[in-house]
Amino acid sequence: MDINKIFGLFGSKPEEGEGNLPNPELVKELEENHPRYFLGMFTKLINNHLNYQEGLIQMFQSVDPKLDMEDVRAAGENLLYNRAWKYIENFNIEDKYSQEIINENSPLKTEYAIISALIYFEKEEEYEKCAFLKKFLDFLNPTS
Repeated sequence: MDINKIFGLFGSKPEEGEGNLPNPELVKELEENHPRYFLGMFTKLINNHLNYQEGLIQMFQSVDPKLDMEDVRAAGENLLYNRAWKYIENFNIEDKYSQEIINENSPLKTEYAIISALIYFEKEEEYEKCAFLKKFLDFLNPTS
């Protein structure tokens, strides 16, 4: 597949000597190692889970009424929060550029996700993760 032919279909061709377009695989790799990606995935995972959790539980229950829904709920939370942690642990709250990214995103959604994760990890007695997440809350609410 020639990217120049694709752009040519829309009447847009690169200028002579303009060079090649960036490699899509490289762009994807760069995006997935960016603070915006880490924060966005963390927030999205937790907020989507909180929005759709009850629907999923009801679906599992309708498929097999014998399932222990508390076990299903606990397993889902464990998977969710540990997966979300894998994203947020790479975020550097001390970095000025990363702090700008926090301000770009919806601070309310971010705060809600952080508080939810903080409550979960506190319940699981994973205090190192709680300390890390507390830094975010302190940044979002410097007066508290």
